[in-house]
Amino acid sequence: MLGLGKDVPLATGNESEGLLALIDGKFVTFRVPYPMGYYGKGLDGRIDDTSKGWKGKGIWATYATRAPFHMEGGKGTTSKVIKFQVRPDPLSK
Repeated sequence: MLGLGKDVPLATGNESEGLLALIDGKFVTFRVPYPMGYYGKGLDGRIDDTSKGWKGKGIWATYATRAPFHMEGGKGTTSKVIKFQVRPDPLSK
């Protein structure tokens, strides 16, 4: 899904502020650049459009916390969904 190789396991890595991929025996962390922390709770891969290459694929992950009032937005803030995509190179459009 993310172009990391065949059968690469992914984990939510609670408290790691990102998703974890186990590649060649080492963890690679996909960090979420978010000021108040990312607490991954679940993930699902999806191919929306096979004709769009990397733009048509992604990993969708939810995040939440047991104390949502500590998240950005304060009291009443609920869970969010984030889409992870990996570009073939940083300048890909």
